Amino acid sequence: MVERCQKYPFVNQGGIMKAPFIVIDGMDGSGKGTQIGLLAARMGDEGRNFILTREPGGTPLSEKIRDIFSSPEGADASARTQYLMMWAARSHWMEKVVIPYLSAGTLIVSDRGDSSTIAYQVYAKMAPELEDNFWRMRKFIFGEYTPTRYIILDIPAEEAKRRIDADTSRVKSPFDMKPLEWYERVREGFQTLHEELPHHVTIINGARTPEMIHEEIYRIVKGQCGWM
Repeated sequence: MVERCQKYPFVNQGGIMKAPFIVIDGMDGSGKGTQIGLLAARMGDEGRNFILTREPGGTPLSEKIRDIFSSPEGADASARTQYLMMWAARSHWMEKVVIPYLSAGTLIVSDRGDSSTIAYQVYAKMAPELEDNFWRMRKFIFGEYTPTRYIILDIPAEEAKRRIDADTSRVKSPFDMKPLEWYERVREGFQTLHEELPHHVTIINGARTPEMIHEEIYRIVKGQCGWM
């Protein structure tokens, strides 16, 4: 899934000149999909073209890994197996989408990122033995192309589960059927990312109206891109 394209001024990060790389994330039920849709529509209406991609996925090979991950077998796989699938998909995505477009000066907005890996595979699946490796793999796969900004939509776990359970239009995945404790651990994982990367992770209140949340997200993206 790759949509739109336009070059933006480079920003200097870690000695590498590259465009902004923004990840929008949050637990299932947080309203993440709604907010990505609102952001994409607004930037499109304003002529601010961009690359919209997703994790896992974003390339034909990575989408195949996503399909395996989303299957019943993938959902039942161990934390380590899921974790390795995510990094394999991410590695190919970085090689084919992220690094080329960032190097060319193109803004990237991603639906999920490694933020979901620490939240879902490390914390939700209770695999603390993977946490140290997470930071090593992050450095190995991203190199100098780490996300400029993570925007995490945060809501109470109880509200996230209530929204998922009440959404009759949603085809429930095995992950949607998890107990409340699962949602609580996912939230803890996102909060841990914020604690470890306080200058790169923004947690915003997802319990407000979609319009209010959108305005905050747009302000953050606008600031990252240097738009007037």
